[in-house]
Amino acid sequence: MVPAARQAQSTQAHSLSTDTRPRPTPDGYDVSGISHIESRLKLLTTFQQNAAEAQNRLAGMQAALEQIHAVVDDLGPRLLSESNIADEHDLRARADNVTRDFRSMFGILNTNIAGQYAFAGSRTDSAPLGNFDMMLTELTATVAGAATTADIVSRIDAWFDAPGGAGGFSDTIYQGSDNGSTRLSVSPDRQIDSKLTANSLELRDTLKGMAIIAYASEAGTAIDAATLRELFAEAGTRLSKGSTGLIRARADLGQQQAVVTQAQARNSAETTALSVARTNMTGADPFETATALEETEAKIQSLYALTARLSRLNLTDYLS
Repeated sequence: MVPAARQAQSTQAHSLSTDTRPRPTPDGYDVSGISHIESRLKLLTTFQQNAAEAQNRLAGMQAALEQIHAVVDDLGPRLLSESNIADEHDLRARADNVTRDFRSMFGILNTNIAGQYAFAGSRTDSAPLGNFDMMLTELTATVAGAATTADIVSRIDAWFDAPGGAGGFSDTIYQGSDNGSTRLSVSPDRQIDSKLTANSLELRDTLKGMAIIAYASEAGTAIDAATLRELFAEAGTRLSKGSTGLIRARADLGQQQAVVTQAQARNSAETTALSVARTNMTGADPFETATALEETEAKIQSLYALTARLSRLNLTDYLS
């Protein structure tokens, strides 16, 4: 007749070991159970490292967009109003200032976080945006010969929207890659995959609006006062729309930050539970070992269910 303790152990089924039965040593250790716990703890360590890297990257991207958004949110309405009330001299001075802001924006989008360029897509080893002065040269060449405001703006829009291979922004200035995977596993059942780059649609209206004013600054007196006012209005419209795109991008980053935070909490809780179980198992008899494993599994399953519900919450703290 099989002893009750051994029978309870031999019939145990748990997620940490599905293919073998626990095999106690003469000292009472469950070798297979401890081995699975050790493997799981190593995996959780890797997930936590990935999560820390992801959180650092997302926080850096969020801070960069916050800086850009602060400029754009103020500048769009201001350009619209100044196009009607400011004199020509003030408009040209403002165009020069906006160009300097645009140059700074390039630097922000070339943010390097822990050796990786955050807005470069899958090509994180190089800055996503090339030389700013080269971009101004490309813009001037693109607009050359345009006689009206509508023509100027249309050509700038087309240059930024041109698909790869057409000689536009994505070919001549954007140096990142929108292809390839940026996916990172941050827990056993959670992954993040940030698609936001310096070439993303969410940033396109902002880039267009800034570029219109930068072109006006470069062209100088070759553009008459009436055309300059119209360009200011067009730029203001695009920047106001660009503010909405930036909000959308920041919201997406915030959701990913929430996922990573939940994953970190769950990984930490599971690590603690498994560590306690491992400690208890090394000094327990076979029956106590089996019981400890079952209790650990139950706690982990409850934790999974809780974090699954949390992942559906609308966490707005990251958007403040």
